[in-house]
Amino acid sequence: MKYLLCLLAILAFDIRAADHGEAPQVRVDSLADLNDLYAFINPNNADELIMVATVAPNANASTQFSDAVDYRFHISTTDNPGDYSVLSCSFEEADEFSCAFGDNSPVTGALNSTVEGGSFRVYAGLRDDPFYFDGGAFAETVATLSPQFKTEGVNSFAGQNVLALVIGIRSSDLTKAGSEPVLRVYASTNRKSGAVLNGSTSGSFYNVDQSGHGFQFQVISQKNADDQTQVSANWFVFDDDGNPIWLTGEGPVDGLTARIPVQRLSGGRFPPKFNTEDVNRIAAGELLFTFSDCNNASVDFETADASFLASTSLGVQRLTSVQGLPCGHKSLGQVDRVGRPAIATALIDITGAQGTKDAYNAAADPSKWSEQFEAEIRSHLELLDSLDGTTNALLPAASLASVLADDVLLIDTREPACDEYLAVELSVAGKCGGRTLARDVIDDTLSAVVAPGAGDGVANDSTFLDDFPFLAEPN
Repeated sequence: MKYLLCLLAILAFDIRAADHGEAPQVRVDSLADLNDLYAFINPNNADELIMVATVAPNANASTQFSDAVDYRFHISTTDNPGDYSVLSCSFEEADEFSCAFGDNSPVTGALNSTVEGGSFRVYAGLRDDPFYFDGGAFAETVATLSPQFKTEGVNSFAGQNVLALVIGIRSSDLTKAGSEPVLRVYASTNRKSGAVLNGSTSGSFYNVDQSGHGFQFQVISQKNADDQTQVSANWFVFDDDGNPIWLTGEGPVDGLTARIPVQRLSGGRFPPKFNTEDVNRIAAGELLFTFSDCNNASVDFETADASFLASTSLGVQRLTSVQGLPCGHKSLGQVDRVGRPAIATALIDITGAQGTKDAYNAAADPSKWSEQFEAEIRSHLELLDSLDGTTNALLPAASLASVLADDVLLIDTREPACDEYLAVELSVAGKCGGRTLARDVIDDTLSAVVAPGAGDGVANDSTFLDDFPFLAEPN
């Protein structure tokens, strides 16, 4: 029982979806935050792979995909696992999408419609949320520290909508005419524009190899005459002779960069002898901060006065932040990724002490995932499985971690029946694997790591369509 309670607590679905809101960066960039990924063989056409990615939980008719984000499906085969093809969709025009894949001509169409072209077809728009889970019973379980799931649970997602991107693509075009039949699929979001610094970036920054000098960086409320957000920066450093100096200035924000003319201050005296008229302000050059995220930046310094400081470039990371002000700016590049449900939610940084969820989501090279995250996943699996003193997991932690670190859905295109989650990984005969819309992956997860038959008592209540785009009509 103790094991079940802890598992439920760390699964932390936030009473939303299997992968939604699991990390600081995606919580501030909701339209780049992937909820769920589904992949299965079209039951009406054995040569069509269906892929579904959902975003924006509890969406309504006015909710839109972001025009600053590319929504991507990555597809390879188990024969060539590092050779990914990318199907990418963008929404740069109002009420219109454009999806491109390989040598095919882009497919362009209106939202809430299906458009076909070349070897694939696309639907993008508002649909019923296919995810189901008893979030109320989960919240009661955590609050009371006793199981509150019923034999018949209540779906917290009943009546809610999502934005869905549905792709149908010829499997034979992906499998080299069937010679490499097992596909690997994951989805990602990539922010290409619209990122901007804000107050959550304020703090102290330093170079980890040069502790002893550093920067104070603050986004301020006052804007300049051109209505640009302003930042102030101070660099507490030393000149070439070892004398402490203080460079200070203000400058405008441009996306994730800030260019700041700085002055060197001298001539003052320690209070009460301080006199403002004694202070000399000498133009000292320019600082350029370029942020990759809230916690990391590069700093370039240019100066024409070589008498006291040479131009330099260095990387810095956050040392301090403003209490109660978590990261709130949107980062360029890959923001989120999802393969199997709840991996990032349940098995990465489960205590919150490591701060690795954002790094997990931003990791864009699948060949490095095992190196980066397998050890952490294994340690968390071992921790969970030790809580009740009994081995509960379906596989030993080391074996399971090696599978889960490769966070993709596996689909055997030779098998048209797809109603068994993890079928390829577990060698279930006659099933394609992947993840179908109706499959109860929450019960699958609880049954695998807790005990056979464990679940939340909720069954699918969506009325799925018999054909493309398969998701139920929006509520």
